[in-house]
Amino acid sequence: MIEIKKINWFFYGLAKLIVRFRYVNILLFIMVLGIAFSGLSKIKTEAGWDGYMLENSALKISEDEFKDIFGNSDYVAVMVEVDDLFTPEILSKIRELGHELKQKIPFADDIMSITDCEFSIGNESGIEIINLVPDIIPTDPGQLEEIRNLALSKKLLAGKLISKDSTQSWIMLRLHPFPDGWRSKTNQGADMVVGKTAVKIIGQDKYQILNPKSAGLPVLSHEKMNFFKHEMKRTMGLSLLASLVVLSLALRSFRSVLISILVAFGSVFITFGIQGLLGISIDIGMVVVPIYLGIAVSIGYSIHVFLFFDREFAKTGKRKESIYHAMKETGWPLLFTALTTIGALASFHFVEVKPVRWIGSATSLLVAVIFCIVIIMIPTLLSFGKNKTPQLEKKRAKSINHRLGNFMDSLGIMVLARPGSIMAVFVFSVLICGFGLTFLEVSFDIRKNMGLKVPYVERLDYVSHSEVGSLYSYNLVVEFKENGMAREPENLKKLDQLMQEAKGYKLTKRVTSIVEIIKDMNQALNQGDHEFYKIPETREMVAQIMLLYENAGGKEAEKWIDYDYRRLRFMVDLEDYNSFEAKNELLTLKASAQKMYPNATISMAGSIAQFTVMQDVVSWGQIVSFFVAICVITLLMTIVFGSFKTGLIAMIPNITPAIAVGGLMGWAGVPLDMMTITIMPMLLGLAVDDTIHFINHTKLEYERCGDYHMSTRKTFTAIGVPLFLTTLIIMANYSVYLTSIANVFVIMGTLTIVGILSALLTDYFVTPILLVWAKPFGK
Repeated sequence: MIEIKKINWFFYGLAKLIVRFRYVNILLFIMVLGIAFSGLSKIKTEAGWDGYMLENSALKISEDEFKDIFGNSDYVAVMVEVDDLFTPEILSKIRELGHELKQKIPFADDIMSITDCEFSIGNESGIEIINLVPDIIPTDPGQLEEIRNLALSKKLLAGKLISKDSTQSWIMLRLHPFPDGWRSKTNQGADMVVGKTAVKIIGQDKYQILNPKSAGLPVLSHEKMNFFKHEMKRTMGLSLLASLVVLSLALRSFRSVLISILVAFGSVFITFGIQGLLGISIDIGMVVVPIYLGIAVSIGYSIHVFLFFDREFAKTGKRKESIYHAMKETGWPLLFTALTTIGALASFHFVEVKPVRWIGSATSLLVAVIFCIVIIMIPTLLSFGKNKTPQLEKKRAKSINHRLGNFMDSLGIMVLARPGSIMAVFVFSVLICGFGLTFLEVSFDIRKNMGLKVPYVERLDYVSHSEVGSLYSYNLVVEFKENGMAREPENLKKLDQLMQEAKGYKLTKRVTSIVEIIKDMNQALNQGDHEFYKIPETREMVAQIMLLYENAGGKEAEKWIDYDYRRLRFMVDLEDYNSFEAKNELLTLKASAQKMYPNATISMAGSIAQFTVMQDVVSWGQIVSFFVAICVITLLMTIVFGSFKTGLIAMIPNITPAIAVGGLMGWAGVPLDMMTITIMPMLLGLAVDDTIHFINHTKLEYERCGDYHMSTRKTFTAIGVPLFLTTLIIMANYSVYLTSIANVFVIMGTLTIVGILSALLTDYFVTPILLVWAKPFGK
């Protein structure tokens, strides 16, 4: 068992040393801040899903192989919506927009649109591939009507590049693979640059006649980045304001408030500066987690020190002695809470996804930086100033903190007087929340996650429900053991069957593959007879069609079948997306493909396929990391307090927030996704702080008086107020989330507030009763 009194005196001596070298501390702090600020400009931000995978993961390897053969699965798209597509002005603008996208967007491959697509017709020599819309766009209504009829007659075009009522059209710019690690001169990733350039081009006034609506993952990544940057600035300002209000009411000292803000933002700047200097890429959607956690933890740590300092300074009037006393009382609990919080957050590394691991690393580093700054800079900055005349007992008794202390003493008496009733309510509440956990599901749906009040989400929702637009897409690849197998009629017919199955799925909008091109060629060779829109019966006929197609200058087939005729690919465009449903459809499709092609290798590719699998990896990985964190914290508690009973008691207020939050999510129908799953380990890291302070002080008071009831009352008086104020600070910080138009922010704010409040209530009402019942510190 660790002797707390000896450790407390160690921090007393450390505080003396820190105050002695206060000028050196200030100089070093300024130097560190300067270095950190230089790193802030080097931070690399990302918003795409491609960077989520670890380099050695099976998903990453499979995706790289796909890109080597078929190119980039991501694209930039534009949905055009007008009264009539087949007018000279509209067709001209569609072509102009497509060409500008291809010319100005980095990594552009080719453009697909009604004015730039392969259109096959049969002739005496076989097949001719022409432009549906001539280079010189006709103005004659009769010619335009003929173009319309030709377009609508092709199954390759109707419902895909053009709506059947000729009011909507789909423009798609396919992209070359992005080089690994590529960054622009402004330190932006390839998808960010592509998305930003596309949005700029599409938004030009000259194209507004087309009523264009952009889509595609690069565009989504760019707009997600902009939205989160804007929301972060806005909520950070509100968070600062909320913190200032609560700190001002709690501390009633301009210096203390200023130091608290300095500690909070200084620790965030230093941590992110280190990230920038190390060249670590950061997902913009995940940045809010460490920032708000860091602000809450730093202010919480600071309040503990300030309240003990203020209490002692009011009593003695001796500034430096009051600092030493405050550090003696809070140094060890702060160190232990920092270590346990770091242990809880480090468990994020059990998830094999980069952004989640980054959260674990960044938040662990942030908590360590916060502890160092609190321990060094608060004593340093408080040491400047004169001693003062001690306050009279009557004056101290009128202070808000003293009154709160008296209230806490009364609360302690009440809790100890009604243990049975309190525990009955607690058990009942846990059972209700536990039952709610059974309704939890792992799922991500951008409409539910972000909400249709977010402009880019509303636009994507509109596009996805149009006739020609889609939300996302994924790819299935069939790889045979021998070259040439991909053009066997039997294998092509199986692929056709597989496509028909995929078309019947709930989320599917349309399916595209080489099968449609071969069917179209076969029909063109037979005077356009619809009966020949099918796969030829012989291998020789398929080979002849492919040869005629290549001789005619056809290039589109290269996107769907490889050069050696060994691999087949088809793409599934999605009208809707729910990761739970998508996972089931992906697994079902892959299983069907494997059943049809027992001797072939089946793989899924594309950002959405990766993201769907990663949602499952993240969710189950976080559950594992949560239980690992519980075990680590229980072990640390047991070692430090020398009692396994204490370790178990300490875990109850730490598990309660997860049960409360999970139960609320289950009852409210809020799914676990990439963001909400991070709340539980984060809450564990926050909740353990209050528990350690409460149990540590109870043990210290028990060693002094030898009575559990008295030590509990003294703990309520000494620690109850700081616990209340730190919880209030965290709740105030996360309450600003509730002002956002994005559901994810509102959900995160609500769940964090519920979780941290449940942790405080458990520490107030359950922990003291369990300590009295179990008597872990001796009889």
